[in-house]
Amino acid sequence: MKNVNIIQIDDITIQYNTVNVRILDSHKIKSVKDMIRILKIFKQKTGYKSKRSLKSWIKEWKSHNRLYNMGLLKEHTVDCDLEENEKLHRLMAYQILGI
Repeated sequence: MKNVNIIQIDDITIQYNTVNVRILDSHKIKSVKDMIRILKIFKQKTGYKSKRSLKSWIKEWKSHNRLYNMGLLKEHTVDCDLEENEKLHRLMAYQILGI
């Protein structure tokens, strides 16, 4: 990621720029309420504008957590990258896995 900004919310570190929000060690947050709270604080404190909805971000975060907890693709699911220009097939996968 280029031109990275960093914010700490509770015990979670978030790296971000105009096209990506990376939640480091995202698997540590289990509760959807906590995910929503963290993302709302993030948007409020940074003024981050996203084309994606909060609901879409949560589905992706939950998908990463599920795959991580199943031991699948741990290198790729330990952190959650909420990309602005996510590919359609990934968004569809998050729609299914993030239920």
